[in-house]
Amino acid sequence: MSDKYINKEVVWMTVGLLEQIRDQLKSCNAVSSEREFCEQWLGKSACYMRTLRFTGTAPSADALSVCASKLKWHEGHLSQSTQSHHVHWAGVFGKLHTQCIEAIETQAERKWRSRNGVLHQ
Repeated sequence: MSDKYINKEVVWMTVGLLEQIRDQLKSCNAVSSEREFCEQWLGKSACYMRTLRFTGTAPSADALSVCASKLKWHEGHLSQSTQSHHVHWAGVFGKLHTQCIEAIETQAERKWRSRNGVLHQ
C-alpha cells in the first residue's frame, strides 16, 4: 500500500471522527452548528472543518487534543448526574474522547515511523 493512500485514509478517518463528534454534539444540543463546534470544541476558526475537507488535510493534533480535553471534562461532569440521559451522554463523550486520543497517537506514531524509515512495521 502506498504512503499516499495511507495518508488519505488517515485524513478521511480523522476528519470523519470530527464529523462524528460534531454530529453527536448537535444531537445532544451541545452545539448548534459546525461553526460553533470548530470554535468552541476545537479551538479553531469557524471554517476549520471546511478547510480540512477542501484541502484533504488531517486535523491537527492541537485540535484533536482540545476536543479530547473538552469531551473528558464534560464526561466527568455528566457522569456525576443522577439523570439517566446525562449518564448516557457521559458514556458517549468518554468513547469519543478515547477515539480522539487514539487518533492523536496514530498520527504521532505515523510521523516518527516515517521519519525513522519504519513506516510499514
